[in-house]
Amino acid sequence: MILYPFLILVFIGVIYITGLMLLRNSQDLVILWGNSVTIETSTFALVFGLLAAFIVGYFALMVLSWTFSMPRRVAKAREQKRITQAQNQLNSGLVSLVEGHWDQAETALVASVFDSETPLLNYLGAARAAHMKQNYLKRDEYLKAASAYGEEAEIAVAVSQAAMQMESEQIEQARATLIHLRKLSPEHPYPNQLLAKVYLLQEDWKQLAQLVPELVEKNPADIAEYVPYMQRAVIGLFESTAGKQDLPALEAIWKHFPEILQAETYALEAYCKALTNAGGGDLVAPLLEARIDQQPQRELVACYGRIQHRYPEQALAHAKQWQLAMAGDPEYMLCMARLSKQCKDMKASADFYEQALGLVPDKRVYHEFAELLWQIGDIENSARCNRQGLRYCVQGKARPFKRDLQQVTALSEKP
Repeated sequence: MILYPFLILVFIGVIYITGLMLLRNSQDLVILWGNSVTIETSTFALVFGLLAAFIVGYFALMVLSWTFSMPRRVAKAREQKRITQAQNQLNSGLVSLVEGHWDQAETALVASVFDSETPLLNYLGAARAAHMKQNYLKRDEYLKAASAYGEEAEIAVAVSQAAMQMESEQIEQARATLIHLRKLSPEHPYPNQLLAKVYLLQEDWKQLAQLVPELVEKNPADIAEYVPYMQRAVIGLFESTAGKQDLPALEAIWKHFPEILQAETYALEAYCKALTNAGGGDLVAPLLEARIDQQPQRELVACYGRIQHRYPEQALAHAKQWQLAMAGDPEYMLCMARLSKQCKDMKASADFYEQALGLVPDKRVYHEFAELLWQIGDIENSARCNRQGLRYCVQGKARPFKRDLQQVTALSEKP
């Protein structure tokens, strides 16, 4: 930029020097044009005339070009004005949308859609405004119009549509939209998360159990987010199948789970409960024994005690191996009480029930202990246990239950 004035001065100087030289050394010229035209001039006048003609011609062409391009420039200016107005309306519509003025937002966004540089954004904003007004028919019309702007637009529209359908509790429609979206973009994380929520709401445990491991595999960092989904899927799947009393189906579900899921405590607990409810709890006993041997866990020990074992004496002997690791645990005491009862050792069972109630009051234990005392003929202690259990259920308060030793002694002395 600094050199431009200098170059202009140099150019003017060159012209001045050239003109001065031509003027000093100018010679007369005679130009013959045919047989009848003769022009007498000088070299200086000729050069000056040619230069002047060039300048005049240049400016004449500029004027002509500007004149003929006038309609195009006017049209372009009008188009730019419409685009600017459309952009201003888009901004105004989005601001109204954020502020919660749904009618103003919809009007502004739709009015500028044909001149907007981002019509997809206009339609999506208008669809959101219509959705907030609960005008779902109009919302779907805007979304349909927006989906015509290419494959990427179709994905964006489907994501927005599914989210709004879930907000309006149109769960079945949202499911269809998300399944279609999953075909278009299987790797898209957000639609898959929404689909998992849909399966959870619809209690479609089979589909949820198939989807969540896939999501965890694609996004290992988000595994904590999917644990509740997987837990509900596993428990729900086993509960729904257990009601059919279909033991092979339950075993097939368990074998279909990956090892990382089989290692979860809640999965094994749900499997055990399902088999027990279906009448096949003894099938899962070896799994529980192996897991508890590795690491004793209260939930699994409780499951082990609820199983109706085919060989209860062996189960009781195996459970005694966990006594050192689980000494003083109420669930272990309850497990031993139930196993002793299966082995017909009522005295030991009653002692374990009493120890369990002494550690933590529980309405189930009150009920089971009272029934056991009734079976062995200890009617008075059974009634006391029932009364104390009822008081605990109503008031939420309990004292450690102790049997009347006179009644126990009297029973032991009977032939």
